[in-house]
Amino acid sequence: MMIETATVIAYHNGIATVQCQAKQGCGGCSAQASCGTKALSALAGEKTAPQFELTVNQPLAIGDQIELGLPEQTLLNGVFWLYGVPLLALLGSAVGVSLLTENELMIALGIFFCTGGSFVAVRQFIQRQQTALQPQFLRRVSGRI
Repeated sequence: MMIETATVIAYHNGIATVQCQAKQGCGGCSAQASCGTKALSALAGEKTAPQFELTVNQPLAIGDQIELGLPEQTLLNGVFWLYGVPLLALLGSAVGVSLLTENELMIALGIFFCTGGSFVAVRQFIQRQQTALQPQFLRRVSGRI
């Protein structure tokens, strides 16, 4: 299980709105002086993690630090839906549309629409399965910061 610390930013009737801290990906390697990724990250500014709501079985206060857990299987399922399904749609539509026509413009349009449709379908699926893909509240780490 992957464990992450989050800060409670709102709490009402067993529903906590939390935000995880953004991780600094750069700054530790020996190539940081000439790294383009670090320069692009500096231009964009510090990124904050999105806020989300989850059900909590104990009262919390704003500023509390809590631990969230995400099972590896949930993470793998999410990765498959976000990356695997559109990739399979791209490859399948490329082969399928190529068998139907030899017109390259029609093939490109078919691939574009099939792959775009897969992104829409995955988004709708994930929205319906959102409770199964949410992290679980594990414990309260500390009180207000």
